[in-house]
Amino acid sequence: PQRVISMVNETSVKLEWSPPLESGGREDVVYNIICKSCDNRRGSCTRCGDNVQFVPRQLGLTDTSVHISDLLAHTQYTFEIQVVNGVSDQSPYSPQYTSANITTNQAG
Repeated sequence: PQRVISMVNETSVKLEWSPPLESGGREDVVYNIICKSCDNRRGSCTRCGDNVQFVPRQLGLTDTSVHISDLLAHTQYTFEIQVVNGVSDQSPYSPQYTSANITTNQAG
């Protein structure tokens, strides 16, 4: 994926992106969103908890946008947008992805 646009609204974010230039000639391209929250003081990131909501869903997205809500305020997040297709799980390589780094605002 390319050209990720993020719009942050307090504790939610909308991500939009453009399809990859090269899809390997396949039409069955879908996107997975990997959510990580990052601690700048420790320099470490951990996977987001199950409380984070993804609309329409987190995995197997066919559209090039997703709305993510129930994030923590004043937190830095990294979202990896992976692009996969029907043969990606047979590839020895990790999925290609684009990262978006956002920081949530004050809630309310």
